Amino acid sequence: MSFFDRWREKRQAREEDLEREVDADLELEAEEQRQTGVPAGEARHAARRAFGSTAFVQEEVREAWGWMWLEQFWQDLRYGFRTLRKNAGFTAVAAISLALGIGGNAAMFSIVNGVLLRPLPYAQPDRLVRVTGYYPKGAVVALQQDSRTMEVAGAGEPAELNVVIAGDAQRLAGSAVSANLFSLLDAEAEMGNTFFPGQDHPGQDRVAIISDALWRQRFTGDPSAIGRVISVEGVGRQIVGVMPPGFAFPSSQVQLWIPLHLDPNDAEDYWGKGYMPLVARLRPGATLAQARNELHPLIAHAITLFSFPMGRDWNSDATVLPLQDDLVSGVRTKLLVLAAAVGMILLIACANVASLLLSRATARRKEIGLRSALGAARGRLLRQLLAESVALALIGGFLGLWLAWGALAVLKGSLPAGTPRLAQVGIDWRVLAFMALLTLLTGLAAGLAPAWSTSRVNLVETIKSGGQRATGAAGIRLRGSIITAEVALAVVLAVAAGLLTRSLWRMMQVNPGFNPTQLVAVQVSPDLSLCRQRAACVALYNQLLMRAQGISGVAEVAAVNAVPLSGVTPFFPVDVEGHPRDPAQNIAPLFWAEAVTPGAFRILNIPILAGRGFTETDGEKSASVVVVSASTARRYWPGENPIGKQIRAVWDQQWRTVVGVVGDLRLYSLASNLPDGTDGALYMPYPQAVDLTEQIPAAMSLLVRTGSDPARVATEIRGLVRELNPNIPVGEVRTLEDVVNNSTSQPRSLMWLFVSFAACALLLAAIGTYGVISYSTTQRTYEMGVRMALGASRISIIGLVLGQSLRLVLTGLALGAGAALLLVRMIASLLYGVTTTDPIAYVAAGVLLVAVGLLAGFVPARRAANTDPLLALRAE
Repeated sequence: MSFFDRWREKRQAREEDLEREVDADLELEAEEQRQTGVPAGEARHAARRAFGSTAFVQEEVREAWGWMWLEQFWQDLRYGFRTLRKNAGFTAVAAISLALGIGGNAAMFSIVNGVLLRPLPYAQPDRLVRVTGYYPKGAVVALQQDSRTMEVAGAGEPAELNVVIAGDAQRLAGSAVSANLFSLLDAEAEMGNTFFPGQDHPGQDRVAIISDALWRQRFTGDPSAIGRVISVEGVGRQIVGVMPPGFAFPSSQVQLWIPLHLDPNDAEDYWGKGYMPLVARLRPGATLAQARNELHPLIAHAITLFSFPMGRDWNSDATVLPLQDDLVSGVRTKLLVLAAAVGMILLIACANVASLLLSRATARRKEIGLRSALGAARGRLLRQLLAESVALALIGGFLGLWLAWGALAVLKGSLPAGTPRLAQVGIDWRVLAFMALLTLLTGLAAGLAPAWSTSRVNLVETIKSGGQRATGAAGIRLRGSIITAEVALAVVLAVAAGLLTRSLWRMMQVNPGFNPTQLVAVQVSPDLSLCRQRAACVALYNQLLMRAQGISGVAEVAAVNAVPLSGVTPFFPVDVEGHPRDPAQNIAPLFWAEAVTPGAFRILNIPILAGRGFTETDGEKSASVVVVSASTARRYWPGENPIGKQIRAVWDQQWRTVVGVVGDLRLYSLASNLPDGTDGALYMPYPQAVDLTEQIPAAMSLLVRTGSDPARVATEIRGLVRELNPNIPVGEVRTLEDVVNNSTSQPRSLMWLFVSFAACALLLAAIGTYGVISYSTTQRTYEMGVRMALGASRISIIGLVLGQSLRLVLTGLALGAGAALLLVRMIASLLYGVTTTDPIAYVAAGVLLVAVGLLAGFVPARRAANTDPLLALRAE
């Protein structure tokens, strides 16, 4: 026998005992009546009159049992469902309103919980920290040896690497890490093992670990992958481990981990290359504050170990942060903004449903009055009404669950692909529990004010009037206040949507500085080892460009190592003639340093403002030259002729002469020419070019201007590359128009989200306003009849009703505009070219809300104008 069967048997037995006890009390009272001389036939009736209502007595006893409230609530809930079923139209509108709010908040909670709140999937995640700043390999080792509060590991930023597996060359995202990284995270391999101590030292570092996804994709889940040798940038490495599904560090893009090459005998590589962020675990007993206090003395000591002079301010702003806070810092603001927006949708939905419940309560005034007259206490009525609103919320929650699946996909698509743990976000038991709690709270919040108002009944007036015009002005004012608040919240969302729309429009009007029309970019990525011989890489690209020019449909072809707006960032520090470094800081300016072939400026339609561009004569053996951007020339040589000035990479002994000035490009994003912290932009002819590795860039993108099918041209270029060297992977093929469009994808997705939020808010505000005005107009039927009998025109009646609607909207508009001035500051960092006080956004939101008010009041106004005075007066 189940628990519920035993519970029902016990409950039935208690009910039978209660029945017998009540009957015994009645019989005892009847006997007393007979003893006082009441005839036997009337004694039973007299006993019942003296005893009172047996049902009321039984109800009081059941309440004393303590658990009967649950059964009564279940009865009330079932009655609520039956009532809602009889009012299908009302139920559908209210449930859909709540579904929008509950479903959107459930989807948003799943992302906030998965990205911001859920602990990192490592042992003692609260002990993991990020050491901010960037450190060369030598500094990583120094901090590992010297720190008493932290166990330190280096984890290089994700970088695309050439990987050859079974003769198939491809580009994969990889990260060079300290051998102790996996043990520090307490992350074990799914198969094989992670790196052993010392496997980041020369002679022991020819190993690699791969992700579960790469193992399944490229090795079809074959366990024999352990021990296989793959080529990574031309270096053979043995696979020693496969990480479990879901492991993603330092980002979800990484599919391959290789150990750092820690060779202190190679000072140039040890101290001058591979700058990386650090991750650490607090040692037992150490605190975050102690680690922060220790960090700057550690950095000061590391500065003395460099093989070249370093400024005293190097990493002076470095600190120690909880790792989880650091990982989500880039998306925290966006997530909180989205959470606030969907929270407003839920508040609007609650206000809307509360207004609808108040309007619906009018038809139930007589029912509630009769219940009260028959002995129902106000608390009992309140509980019944709240149970009905909870039943309505349960329907909305069920619909919202289905809506949450779709909303989650949309929200995930609006976030950057590299958002930590975004791929693992889904609807799980935590989200379902949150939805259940949110549904219950929503039902109570939406129903509390209507239930409280409806349960306050005047029995005489209610029964006498039959429920008509019994609510009075207080109920109308309450509904008006709710709608005013609803409109105010809608204004905030409409203003936010307007600001983001204006921001995107401004961004799309930006001239990128180049012409993307009919341009295709094809990435070609030889191994770094191939390009150790500069002449080999130069010959490769010369041959490739020459043969690509002969492809049918190709008008022009050139090569660059960073396609504008593609996300590639070719930086290195420079010395600028006439601008010596501050001896105290010794910090060199950071330049965007791009390698291009002759014809690149022409194919991109970049104007040469002074001097010349590059020619075939600017070869490896000729004089070193550069071209600078116009803004760089203005910054470093204002009012001077920049031609003939000199720049060099900090490690170079030879200066490079400026031979030309070109127009500024939007190299990094449409919102800014260059990333923060970058001081200028220069271009080098490919044969003379260098990058941060101090050698010629290996990966280049071919820019092809063609009127033919880009896919066909790309296929032929792949064939050319395969003929020249089958181990060179050819990356994705993109048109530059797509590159420019994709640069606005994140702002565009955020804008559409807020436009959708604002549309939902406006729709709910229209429904709520219509409900209030329609109810109010119905209550004023007699007044309308009198006005029309006294000569009021249809136009004046329509104006009267529309005026009431506009008063509600305008009051909400005024309150909402004030709230928007304060709240939209949250999205200030997401805007481009507009301020949070942009008048056009506020005016547009006001016009929309006024239109909503007019539309919501039009139908009730027309119905009021068609009132027959005789019927209205007769009905009253």
